[in-house]
Amino acid sequence: MARTPRMTRPPADDLRLATVVRVIYADTDQMGFVYHGTYTRFLEAARVEFMRALGHTYAAVEAEGLGMPLTDLAMSYISPARYDDRLSIHVGLAELTYARLRFGYHVCVEPGDRAGLAARQTILFAETCHCCIHLADGRPTRFPESLRSTLRGLAPDRHAEQDD
Repeated sequence: MARTPRMTRPPADDLRLATVVRVIYADTDQMGFVYHGTYTRFLEAARVEFMRALGHTYAAVEAEGLGMPLTDLAMSYISPARYDDRLSIHVGLAELTYARLRFGYHVCVEPGDRAGLAARQTILFAETCHCCIHLADGRPTRFPESLRSTLRGLAPDRHAEQDD
């Protein structure tokens, strides 16, 4: 039986702090840990802020008639996050092709963002993969050149601008 590979480090090299979120009660499960499905919202918030910091918003991409749906999601949970934690979400570009963007994430709690925490606590590593489509008919297309040119400098050389 094949095993899903476990991430033991961020799947992108050049990670940038994209956002910080405070865990509220609604984010937790009966055990008091952040519910696993909640992390997808946190990753999306970080990805949106990462793109915004680069000068590209999802609203602008959609105004061009394009969408960037999620095609793959992988998460490796290292340690649970709890109510009232402040989660730092770092994002980086793991792969850029004409038809695919793959982002890597490191979610952690920094010292001082949880009572008694003296060292950075990794919560999870994750990656998301996105394609580009025409919103009108859902057909795949290339990412806009303006977006690719911004991201090109962030992509690892081994994955930059390969054809799919």
